[in-house]
Amino acid sequence: MKYVMFEHAGSGNHGCEAIIRSTCNMLGKNDYYLHTKSINEDINYRIDEIAKLFTISDEVSIDRESLNGIIMRIQSRLNKKINFDDRASLYHNRKLLLKNAIALSVGGDNYCYRGIIYSLHNKLTALSLKQIKTVLWGCSVDRTYLDKNTIDDLKKYALITARESLTVDILAEHGIYNTVIQCADPAFTLEPQAVSFGKSILDSQNVIGINVSDFMKYYNAYPNATYRNFKFLIEYLLNNTDYYIALIPHVRQAGNDDLVPSLELAKEFGSDRILVADEDFNCMELKYIISKCKMFIGCRTHSTIAAYSTCVPTLVVGYSTKAKGIAKDIFGDYNDLLVDAREFKSDNDLLDKFLKFDERKGELKDHLEKFMPEYINRAYLAKEALLKII
Repeated sequence: MKYVMFEHAGSGNHGCEAIIRSTCNMLGKNDYYLHTKSINEDINYRIDEIAKLFTISDEVSIDRESLNGIIMRIQSRLNKKINFDDRASLYHNRKLLLKNAIALSVGGDNYCYRGIIYSLHNKLTALSLKQIKTVLWGCSVDRTYLDKNTIDDLKKYALITARESLTVDILAEHGIYNTVIQCADPAFTLEPQAVSFGKSILDSQNVIGINVSDFMKYYNAYPNATYRNFKFLIEYLLNNTDYYIALIPHVRQAGNDDLVPSLELAKEFGSDRILVADEDFNCMELKYIISKCKMFIGCRTHSTIAAYSTCVPTLVVGYSTKAKGIAKDIFGDYNDLLVDAREFKSDNDLLDKFLKFDERKGELKDHLEKFMPEYINRAYLAKEALLKII
């Protein structure tokens, strides 16, 4: 079978990398083509060993005066947000003209961001012109962006595999349910890969893992709220506990690099009890580091997936459907296990939540150890549903 995976942001976002790796492993021996926005990142993390990479530079421009070109130009004029070249890019790529290809939209949370939704509209239109079946793979959907055009787009997919129940409910509210199945995110199945980073400290099982995202600054109610809350929490941990702290970046892309706030936090304290995972780790190595933590506090969804799936009690600093939905499906309720980053009003909001979370860490670990094996297996429901439409 030939699978074309598109709307991939590049493996410098290790959540995106984890989706690609776990998807290819789950689906088994096939021909995989990955349409990537950052081919250098994917080569750096050796994704070219499991999929054939292509990007804009590989694509042949479509003739604007051909019948398809005229149709696309008319569509672009009717909706000025739709760019002709973007629409043409996937349509005319030679690799997509292969018979019996299935196109997987693999971004996961792409229907949570308005700008990406317009790009997806272009690609869906291009793919439908070639009558290629499309699958929205391991997704979450934000209710905010479900306007008529987006709902119409979602109805074009032959299959939607939703990774949490809140998205299933949101889609059903808009009449989209016949093509929808609920499963676990494919990255729950990702295998950790051992590294020597911080070995003696991580082996002590006395480490709190922290993933802080620079991206969260765009969602705070007051300046630097996320950073200040993490700073306040770390200060408390250093002064009142004997825990080591591992700062673990999970996205390493220019302008969106978790290492930036991690290094700033480490510099603030200058403590030998703080480790920063500043090497160029891949998603499997990061999952291994996270798996060695006693507890984990994370902003990036796939950093928390790495923790959940290795039975590490996890407090999520999030705001989105995906963060809430995954926590709800695992624990039955997300209120005590998630801090909404948009609602920070003081420097100690995260600490207050952590203190309650810390009291439950034993209970939460017991639950994860019993619950997680069956939950991880739910990821394979997506494969079963995919094989039915082929």
